[in-house]
Amino acid sequence: MPQRSKDRPFERSSRRDELPADWDERRAAVFARDGDICHVCFLPGANQVDHLVPGNDHRLENLAPIHGWDTPQRCHAFKTSREGNAAKPPLRRPPERHPGIA
Repeated sequence: MPQRSKDRPFERSSRRDELPADWDERRAAVFARDGDICHVCFLPGANQVDHLVPGNDHRLENLAPIHGWDTPQRCHAFKTSREGNAAKPPLRRPPERHPGIA
Protein backbone atom coordinates (compact mmCIF):
# COMPACT_ATOMS: atom_id res chain seq x y z
CA MET A 1 0.00 0.00 0.00
CA PRO A 2 1.49 3.40 -0.92
CA GLN A 3 2.34 5.74 1.91
CA ARG A 4 0.60 9.07 2.29
CA SER A 5 2.73 12.09 1.66
CA LYS A 6 3.42 14.21 4.75
CA ASP A 7 2.54 17.28 2.68
CA ARG A 8 -0.79 15.84 1.53
CA PRO A 9 -2.11 13.56 4.27
CA PHE A 10 -5.58 13.31 2.70
CA GLU A 11 -4.61 12.79 -0.93
CA ARG A 12 -6.64 9.56 -1.01
CA SER A 13 -9.50 10.92 1.10
CA SER A 14 -12.95 11.62 -0.30
CA ARG A 15 -13.47 14.48 2.19
CA ARG A 16 -12.93 17.14 -0.48
CA ASP A 17 -15.78 15.60 -2.51
CA GLU A 18 -18.14 16.31 0.41
CA LEU A 19 -17.45 20.06 0.38
CA PRO A 20 -20.03 22.35 -1.23
CA ALA A 21 -19.39 23.72 -4.72
CA ASP A 22 -18.86 27.21 -3.28
CA TRP A 23 -16.23 26.08 -0.74
CA ASP A 24 -13.60 28.54 -2.05
CA GLU A 25 -16.01 31.44 -1.49
CA ARG A 26 -16.91 30.20 2.01
CA ARG A 27 -13.22 29.78 2.85
CA ALA A 28 -12.50 33.33 1.69
CA ALA A 29 -15.45 34.64 3.75
CA VAL A 30 -14.10 32.94 6.89
CA PHE A 31 -10.66 34.53 6.43
CA ALA A 32 -12.27 37.91 5.68
CA ARG A 33 -14.30 37.63 8.88
CA ASP A 34 -11.65 36.19 11.24
CA GLY A 35 -8.30 36.99 9.63
CA ASP A 36 -5.61 34.36 10.02
CA ILE A 37 -6.00 33.81 13.78
CA CYS A 38 -6.25 30.10 14.58
CA HIS A 39 -9.33 29.22 16.61
CA VAL A 40 -7.39 26.53 18.50
CA CYS A 41 -4.19 28.26 19.65
CA PHE A 42 -5.17 31.90 18.94
CA LEU A 43 -1.91 32.59 17.08
CA PRO A 44 -1.71 34.19 13.62
CA GLY A 45 -0.76 32.22 10.53
CA ALA A 46 -3.80 29.97 10.12
CA ASN A 47 -3.99 28.76 6.53
CA GLN A 48 -6.91 26.33 6.53
CA VAL A 49 -10.59 26.42 7.48
CA ASP A 50 -11.93 23.98 10.05
CA HIS A 51 -15.39 22.79 11.03
CA LEU A 52 -15.98 23.76 14.67
CA VAL A 53 -18.47 20.92 15.07
CA PRO A 54 -17.24 17.89 13.08
CA GLY A 55 -19.37 16.75 10.19
CA ASN A 56 -20.86 18.28 7.09
CA ASP A 57 -22.32 21.49 8.49
CA HIS A 58 -20.71 24.00 6.13
CA ARG A 59 -22.51 27.09 7.41
CA LEU A 60 -20.17 30.03 8.02
CA GLU A 61 -21.05 29.94 11.73
CA ASN A 62 -19.48 26.48 11.93
CA LEU A 63 -16.23 27.39 10.14
CA ALA A 64 -13.07 29.00 11.54
CA PRO A 65 -9.40 29.44 10.57
CA ILE A 66 -6.89 26.87 11.82
CA HIS A 67 -3.18 26.12 11.35
CA GLY A 68 -2.81 23.46 8.69
CA TRP A 69 -0.84 20.27 8.61
CA ASP A 70 2.02 22.06 6.86
CA THR A 71 2.59 24.66 9.62
CA PRO A 72 4.81 24.25 12.69
CA GLN A 73 1.76 24.42 14.99
CA ARG A 74 -0.20 21.68 13.13
CA CYS A 75 -3.40 22.50 15.07
CA HIS A 76 -5.59 20.86 12.41
CA ALA A 77 -3.66 17.59 12.70
CA PHE A 78 -3.91 17.53 16.48
CA LYS A 79 -7.60 18.50 16.54
CA THR A 80 -8.51 15.89 13.93
CA SER A 81 -6.57 13.22 15.80
CA ARG A 82 -8.31 14.11 19.06
CA GLU A 83 -11.72 13.94 17.38
CA GLY A 84 -10.93 10.61 15.74
CA ASN A 85 -9.73 9.07 18.99
CA ALA A 86 -12.80 10.34 20.83
CA ALA A 87 -15.05 8.72 18.21
CA LYS A 88 -13.46 5.28 18.60
CA PRO A 89 -15.32 2.79 20.75
CA PRO A 90 -13.50 2.07 24.01
CA LEU A 91 -11.23 -0.95 24.00
CA ARG A 92 -12.79 -3.89 25.77
CA ARG A 93 -10.74 -6.37 27.63
CA PRO A 94 -11.70 -9.98 26.98
CA PRO A 95 -13.42 -11.47 30.01
CA GLU A 96 -11.00 -13.12 32.40
CA ARG A 97 -11.45 -16.72 33.37
CA HIS A 98 -12.53 -17.21 36.92
CA PRO A 99 -9.45 -18.04 39.02
CA GLY A 100 -11.18 -21.08 40.51
CA ILE A 101 -11.71 -22.69 37.08
CA ALA A 102 -8.79 -24.77 35.92
